[in-house]
Amino acid sequence: EINVSQNVQFEQVAFYPKIQERFGSGGSAYGTMPDGSGYFNYLENQSYGAPFDGSLRPLGPPLEDGSQAYTTYDFKPGHNDFWELGLTNQTDFSVSSGDDKSSFYISGQYVTVKGTTPGDKFTRGNLRINGTRKVGNRVKVTYSTAYAPNKYDISSATGSIYDNMLNMPSNVDITRYKNWRTDPFANPNGFYNPWYQNPYFTADNYRHVDRNAYLTGNLELKVTPVDGLDLIAGQGISTRFFTQKATAGAFKYTDYAKNTDQSSKTDIPASVSETANKSSRLVTDLLAQFDKTFGDINVNLVGGTQLIENNGRYLNTYIGGLVVNNLFNLSNGTGNPTYGEEDYKTRLMGVYGKLTVGYKDFLFLTATARNDWDSRLNKDNRSFFYPSAEASVILSDAIASIHGSDLISYLKVRGGVSKTGLVNLGTESDFGAYYLLPTFSSNISYGTGNGFPYGSLAGYSLDNKLVDKSLKPELTHGYEVGFDMNLWSDRIVTAATYFNTRTDNQTITTALSNSTGFNSLLTNIGETSSKGVELALHVTPYESNDFAVTVGGNYTYLDNMVISISDLLPQLNLATSGSAISAAVEGRPFPVIMGLDYQRDPQGRVIVDAVSGLPSATTQNVILGNATPKHRIGTDAVVSFRNLRFSILFEYRGGYSVFNGIGPSMDWSGTGYRTALYDRKSFVFPNSVYMAGDGSYVENTTVTIANGNGNNGYWSDGINRATTSNYVTSGDFVKLREVSLSYEFPQSIISKVNKVVKGATISVQGRNLFLWMAKDNYYTDPEYSSAGASGNGTGLNDIGDTPPSRYFGGTFSLRF
Repeated sequence: EINVSQNVQFEQVAFYPKIQERFGSGGSAYGTMPDGSGYFNYLENQSYGAPFDGSLRPLGPPLEDGSQAYTTYDFKPGHNDFWELGLTNQTDFSVSSGDDKSSFYISGQYVTVKGTTPGDKFTRGNLRINGTRKVGNRVKVTYSTAYAPNKYDISSATGSIYDNMLNMPSNVDITRYKNWRTDPFANPNGFYNPWYQNPYFTADNYRHVDRNAYLTGNLELKVTPVDGLDLIAGQGISTRFFTQKATAGAFKYTDYAKNTDQSSKTDIPASVSETANKSSRLVTDLLAQFDKTFGDINVNLVGGTQLIENNGRYLNTYIGGLVVNNLFNLSNGTGNPTYGEEDYKTRLMGVYGKLTVGYKDFLFLTATARNDWDSRLNKDNRSFFYPSAEASVILSDAIASIHGSDLISYLKVRGGVSKTGLVNLGTESDFGAYYLLPTFSSNISYGTGNGFPYGSLAGYSLDNKLVDKSLKPELTHGYEVGFDMNLWSDRIVTAATYFNTRTDNQTITTALSNSTGFNSLLTNIGETSSKGVELALHVTPYESNDFAVTVGGNYTYLDNMVISISDLLPQLNLATSGSAISAAVEGRPFPVIMGLDYQRDPQGRVIVDAVSGLPSATTQNVILGNATPKHRIGTDAVVSFRNLRFSILFEYRGGYSVFNGIGPSMDWSGTGYRTALYDRKSFVFPNSVYMAGDGSYVENTTVTIANGNGNNGYWSDGINRATTSNYVTSGDFVKLREVSLSYEFPQSIISKVNKVVKGATISVQGRNLFLWMAKDNYYTDPEYSSAGASGNGTGLNDIGDTPPSRYFGGTFSLRF
C-alpha cells in the first residue's frame, strides 16, 4: 500500500495586546496643553502626545540632505501588519508491505516553512524505516530507524522586536520602513526613532542558522522457547547533532545620525558565535514475559531490567570586532575569542516486575514494582523503590442482569494506589549530571574574570549555586477510583475518575542571601497535594448508515495545594518576572502569584491620599492569585454524512490568574489601553477611599489624581507600574482549538478515474482560530510565553517570542 499526501497550512498572528488608539507621539516633557495632555513631538517614542487629529505632521528629524518624512497623525495598525502570513508546505509518503513472515514500512516527509517574522524560514525532513521478521516459529526480530534533519534560519531578536514595536507610537506605520537597504528614511541612519532600531533592520541584522540531525533506532529480539513464555532483548538509541552560527552584522552610523536631536545611536560591531552539540541516549532492555491461562484464570507476569545512559557534549565559541563585514568567520575577529566546553553523562538502572491476574475476563488485578538506581544522586540516596496496585471489574460481564440489560451496555469500575519516584534534576541538555557537585567555570574561556586571573594565568570561579548533597528523589503517593459506563448500545459513553496524590521531597531551587557567597540553594523541601475529578460524556443522539452525530465533552477539576514547606520557611519563591513572583506558600494553592498590591481598607477599597488622590502600595508582597487553572472544559462534536465528516473542539480554562509582564512596558510607553481609560485627564481612582480626621474611611468621589498623562504622570511612572496587581488579570478563556472538514471520495468514483488508486481524501482544518478572554486581560493569550517555561514560572507571562498565532489549511491524500 502506498500513501501520498500534501498539506498546506497558513499561520497568522491572531492575538495582539489591546492598545489605546487615541494618542500619539509626545508627552508632557515637551510641555502641557491647557487640558493637561502632552504636546506632539516628531521623534518621541512615548505615546503621551496630543490626541489624534488626522493632520499631516513631520516624523523624525530631517535627513542630512534636508528631506523630511511626514505622516498623518492618526492610528495605524502597522504594529500588527509587521507580522507576515506564514506558510507551511508538507509532503508525506509511505509504503507498506508484508506477508506471513515479515512486514516492512517506509515513510518520508519534507516540510518547508515561512515564518511570521520577516525573513524567518525553516525546513524539515524525515525518513523512517521499520519492520518485522519471523525466523521459524520461535524467533521474531523487530527493527526501526529514523533520520530527521532540520534547518532554522531565524532572527535572534524577535522578542526585542516585539517589545520595541509595542513601545512605538501608533501614528507610525512601521511597515513603511521595510526596505531599509534602499529607503533612506528606513535606513538606520535615517530611521525616525533615535532610541530604537528599525525592526526590519533588526530582523535582518541579528540572525542565527540552526541545524539539527536526529537519528533514532531500535532493535528487538523476541524468543519464545515454550508457548506462553517470551524472552525479549532490546536496544534503542537516539542521537542529536546540533550546530548553530549566530551573527550580528556591523553598521557604522554617519556623524550626522549620531548627533541629530536626541540620538543615542552608536556603531554596531559585527560578531559571530559557533556552537556544536551532540547528545545521545542509549536504552537497553532485558525482560521475560509469561502469559498462561489456567481454567478461568489468566496470569501475565513480566520481569526485567533496564539501563539508560545519557551523554552530551557542547562546544561554543564567540568573537567580535570582525574586520571584514559580512565575513562571519571566527578567524576574522579581533582580540581573544571566548569559548567553552561542557560534557555530561548520567546512568539509570532499573529492575521491575508486573503481575496481572484476570478472572473470566471481567475481574483484573495488577501489581507493579520497580527499583531504580540513579547516578545523579549521592550513593546513599541513589536507590529508590516504587510499587503500585490496581483492580478493575467489568460489572456488565460479571452480573447477568446487567449483561442482558438494554440500558447498560458496558460498566466497569476501577481503582488503584501508587507510589512513583522521580529525580527532578536538570534539563534535556545536561540531564542533571553533576548537579550535586561544586563546579567551576574557567575565567579565561568564558571571559568572566573581571580582572582575575591576570594575563595568561589559569583561574576558575566557583559557581554560585549551593547544593544539598543529601538530595533525595521526589516521591508521589496517590490513589484514584473511577468508572466507565456506556448506555443504550454505546449511544451514551461516560467516564468518571477521582484522584488524590501527595508529593514529598520536592526538588526546588530557592534564593539565598548573597552574603553567604551563593545566590541559590538546590534542596528537597515541602509537601504538595493534587486532587481532582475528571469527567467525560459523549452522546450519539442519531446514527444511521448515512448520517451520525456525536456531541460531548470532558471536565477536569484540579486542586493543587502546598501542605508544608519547612519549619523555618513558610514561603518559597520559584521564579520572578518583573515585580511578580511565582511562589509556593504553605496552606495555599500551588503555585500562587505574589507581588505588591495597593493598600486597602477592610472592605477591599483602595486607600488614596486625601489631597493628591494617589494610592500607595503595600510594603510587603501579598498573594494576588492562583496560577493553575482549577477548571478545564472541552466540548466537541462530530457530524458525518456519508463520506463527509465535520469535527469541532472548544476548550475553556478558568479559575486562575496570570501576570502580564508586557503591561508595565506598555504603560511606560503610553500604548497600553489602560493609559487612556480616563482620556489622559485627572481622574478619581476607582473604588477608592481616603482617611478622614477621625480615622474612618470616606468613599472618594472628588479627590482626583492631577496628572493622568505625560512622561512623569501617573500611568508612565511611579506607583502604577510598580504595583504588581495592576497587571495580574484573570486567565480565564474560551478557545476554538480545532475545526476540520474532510471528504473521502467514494470508491465508485475513484475506480472510474484510476484503477490503481484505492482511496482519496481532501480536508480543511484550523487550530486556535478564535480566542475569547476575560475582560480585564488586555494583553495576550494566557497560555502564551510562560516566563521561565523550563523552570517554575507558572502564571508569569513575558514577551520573549512572536505573538500567538492561528493556523488554517488543507490536505489532499491518495492511497494506492
